[in-house]
Amino acid sequence: MTKQKPKKRHHYIPVFYLNGFTDKNGCLYVYDKDNKPVFESSPEGIAYENHYFSFMTPHGEKDSETVENNVMSLEGEFAKVIKKIHNCEDLTVDDRMIFALFIASMMVRVPNMRDNIRRSTAEMIKHMSVFMSSHKNNFERMMEKYENDTGKQIGMNVEELRQWMRNPDNYDVTVDKEYATAMALSLLEDFAKVFFQMKWAFLKATADYKYITGDNPLRYVDPTHNPHSFYGVGLANKNIEVSLPLSKEICAFGSWKYREGHMQANNQHVKHLNRMTVIASVKFVFADTKSETIDRFVKKYKGSHPVLVVG
Repeated sequence: MTKQKPKKRHHYIPVFYLNGFTDKNGCLYVYDKDNKPVFESSPEGIAYENHYFSFMTPHGEKDSETVENNVMSLEGEFAKVIKKIHNCEDLTVDDRMIFALFIASMMVRVPNMRDNIRRSTAEMIKHMSVFMSSHKNNFERMMEKYENDTGKQIGMNVEELRQWMRNPDNYDVTVDKEYATAMALSLLEDFAKVFFQMKWAFLKATADYKYITGDNPLRYVDPTHNPHSFYGVGLANKNIEVSLPLSKEICAFGSWKYREGHMQANNQHVKHLNRMTVIASVKFVFADTKSETIDRFVKKYKGSHPVLVVG
């Protein structure tokens, strides 16, 4: 028997999820927030990166299967619960746990989360480097310990190295994608616990407006938050609002204080939630129709996706 090749095309947005936003022919229209034209795609042909979930084993081999297979096994359970929501069925406690995991997965598995972790970790390392190099005696002792422990020589004058490290503009720090993806996925359970406790409403689209989605489809915001405030916005904030379109017909809306259950949205609700989706998207927005109006709307929000800033 011929050995099957390892999977390398890893979807960061599930195919089963994207199927909910296609037209009657199974087609998606892909809107680019950059100045590029709309194009057609199948759910299988978009929202993936080669080896997105791959990692190097301790033996130096690339594992393209383990994480990808675990992710896909979860997707089967997610799809069953999403179907129950579309059928307006009551969710059991187990269903609600699976739904919370799904919401969390749509937050942590996307490139925006990975790239935010890479960016914030790199900035943290820079801050630590500046701090360590600001103390001459301690820095000299650390360098001496490094040389003794590793048997390697630094290869330059310690004071010159210290002065160079004190200026973060002298160097860049690059954080490995595999590390950042693993860190993002490690947050899955913690976020799921929060989402499980929230109140969830399932808002039905109207005859005039359907929901769209994107490459970073979950959006959370505190509408009362001062954007100039030093403090950020966390999921435990009592005013937080979380939105995630589940298909072109249903959008999940989470909060700590609003009603939950199945509800009919009006046109303004759908337009507002679509705006949240477009704002959160990094590059691509997906819809079941081709429209110049949607294209202009999407391009209006170029560069609007959430970026984690380390002070």
